[in-house]
Amino acid sequence: MTADVLNTALPALAVMAGALLPALLATLHGRPAGRLAGLIVTGPLVTLVLVLLAAAYGRPAYLDVALVLALLSFAGSLVFARFLGRTL
Repeated sequence: MTADVLNTALPALAVMAGALLPALLATLHGRPAGRLAGLIVTGPLVTLVLVLLAAAYGRPAYLDVALVLALLSFAGSLVFARFLGRTL
């Protein structure tokens, strides 16, 4: 872990964490369409946080977790959208 990568990754992590809070609140509360939008935004944000953590701390295992999370969040969004389409 070099100081240059860590100095770049930590402010980016702070910005991503700040953006994650409203997305999580939208996912947990509100109408179903708002929850779907929150779910669609939350998946890539958490994936980017894990990629930044992998870069900052030199842990390639976090990249595997980020890849699996990206695939599962995309699939979860599609399933939720399908069920939402049935109720409208």
